Amino acid sequence: MLKQVPHRRQRYSTAVIAFLSSLLLLMSGCGGSSSSDSDREPLSGLFGALPISGVSYRQGDAPWRTTGELGQFHYTGDETLTFALGDLTLGSTSGAKALTVANLSPAATPAQTPAMINTLVLLQTLDADGSLHNGIQITPRIRERVSEQAASLTLDQPTPDFNAALQSVVDDLESAGAFSDTDSRARRLTTPDDAEENFQRAVSPRRLVETNGGQLSGFQADENTWQFLGIPYAKPPLGELRWRPPVDPEPWSGIRHAVAWSDQAAQNTALERFGEGGMSEDSLYLNVTAPKNADGLPVMVWFHGGGFTALTSNTKPFNNPQAVASKGVVQVSVNHRLGPFGYIAHPELSAESGYNGSGNYGQMDLIAALEWVRDNIEAFGGDPGNVTIFGESGGGRKVLSLMASPRAAGLFHRAISQSGTLYPDTRTLAAAEAVGSQLQTELDASSLAEMRQKSWQEVAAAAATLAPYTNIDNHYLPYAERVSFESGNQNDVPFMFSINANDTPDPTNTAIEVFPWMAPLCSANHYATYFTHQPAGWRARGVEAYHAAELAYVFNMPESVITHYLLGLVIDPATGDSLVIDDLNGNGVSGSQGDPADILASAGFDQTDQAVIDRMLTIWTNFAKTGDPSIEGDIDYPLYDAASESYVEIGANSEAKTGLGSVLSD
Repeated sequence: MLKQVPHRRQRYSTAVIAFLSSLLLLMSGCGGSSSSDSDREPLSGLFGALPISGVSYRQGDAPWRTTGELGQFHYTGDETLTFALGDLTLGSTSGAKALTVANLSPAATPAQTPAMINTLVLLQTLDADGSLHNGIQITPRIRERVSEQAASLTLDQPTPDFNAALQSVVDDLESAGAFSDTDSRARRLTTPDDAEENFQRAVSPRRLVETNGGQLSGFQADENTWQFLGIPYAKPPLGELRWRPPVDPEPWSGIRHAVAWSDQAAQNTALERFGEGGMSEDSLYLNVTAPKNADGLPVMVWFHGGGFTALTSNTKPFNNPQAVASKGVVQVSVNHRLGPFGYIAHPELSAESGYNGSGNYGQMDLIAALEWVRDNIEAFGGDPGNVTIFGESGGGRKVLSLMASPRAAGLFHRAISQSGTLYPDTRTLAAAEAVGSQLQTELDASSLAEMRQKSWQEVAAAAATLAPYTNIDNHYLPYAERVSFESGNQNDVPFMFSINANDTPDPTNTAIEVFPWMAPLCSANHYATYFTHQPAGWRARGVEAYHAAELAYVFNMPESVITHYLLGLVIDPATGDSLVIDDLNGNGVSGSQGDPADILASAGFDQTDQAVIDRMLTIWTNFAKTGDPSIEGDIDYPLYDAASESYVEIGANSEAKTGLGSVLSD
């Protein structure tokens, strides 16, 4: 969905003091001074809810020093400390073991003042490597350039004016090569909303876990839930790792702060606004949302839709703590390589692979993510022996493909495909290599080596008319997905599929033709759902929302229909065009012009919609817990088989029926 952040005035959380103080103890190996110590005894503190290194500071008239790698600073007694970037003063405060930007605010309580927001934007924008997961690093070059422009960077000026001045600094630093981002695009300013959200996550109560990569610090997503963003499950697939199977990530030292979104997978940059975080090839990260009391809970791993070429799991709906995690499940959402980066084969790639094949790198990423879950999810309260994979549209196809791959054996124990399809058929290696050769032509590259030297934007643009997806590669898929089922080599696990009103022909025809053929080839139970509900306002107008806007219900996030509409997926059947939405709130911008509030109001979610949300969350999580989606006292799911094609229809109410194929064929 589009990012919508209400303006908040929230007190600085004392939990960060405990977190940073603990970090200080680990760093120093001692407990600091007691109240009986001399007021002049040197003390140590940490600056930044995320460690901020390279910031100038001094106490009184003492010489200027800079904060250390972990944001360390030193002070004596309670004399005032001043923090700055060269000649640009950030603010002053009394010394303490843990300080953040909020402490520098002149307000009586640390609220979101313009100066505070501008300071957050400044520091997060100027982080040397563009990753907040290892804190904020201000290098001498960055500090000096800010100091030179200090007069124009007045922190209490209106944010648009401040941003204009900061952009000039960023442009100069970009030209000087001062940033080391993995995204090859020019550094952009952190938005005020993103800066505030990153800060609020960082100062919230924190949760430290030990993974096989190192220590990871998450945050309180709500009073009942911990969340961890941007966890690496594979090495960034850059340079020579482009178009190769995923490689285990490098472990990190110290604490990785899982409070900021990773990059979305490289794709058409116009789609970046529909997710959180930036966009680049450095996208092999996942997010974990877990109940605070999690201990041996079922795990649900989400694969996003968008075919094999678009979109992301970095959205607020797909990581909503009020969704499946609220029903006693640990949820994981996965980002992986897409389009020409994830699903291109090529003769030269096949020759260098060692298995005489290529392609399917995006699917191998998903396997690497599942291996990470197997090895680490217990630390988050999940049961590695009870993992359900689920996905919608393109994500549903990814689920079906993993069910067919011997490489995924044992990594999941149940599967849900929502509007998934086995159309078109899996490509042969030769057909997939032909697509890769066409990409080489579009890139005007003489060799694979030259293709790897092209920027990700060039590759994405060159592949705009291509349609990469899975292929027989003699590794991930040694045979076609259908052959896997026909030969009994599939991962035979309890399986639930859902088909929606207003699905496209491919998932509909998969439900009519493929699932009846597939079910007798499996010994595990199969279940079917037909979702026909619509948001109340649109239902009253006879609107046809693509996939029936199912994800708004599965993830308990009505706001996700805003993205649905902005992608042109809400159709007025009277015209066949996108639904016309007026200016319903009188702010001068209509829903058709993109006003999110008007779009949500037109959908008109009501109490019936809330009941459907709860029912769907219960069905999905019951299946994850037990392998049976039934709800005691509400709906008894019949087994799906080729003869009866039994299913449950979810509308305003739920009802078990038979003959799904006939219903879909009408």
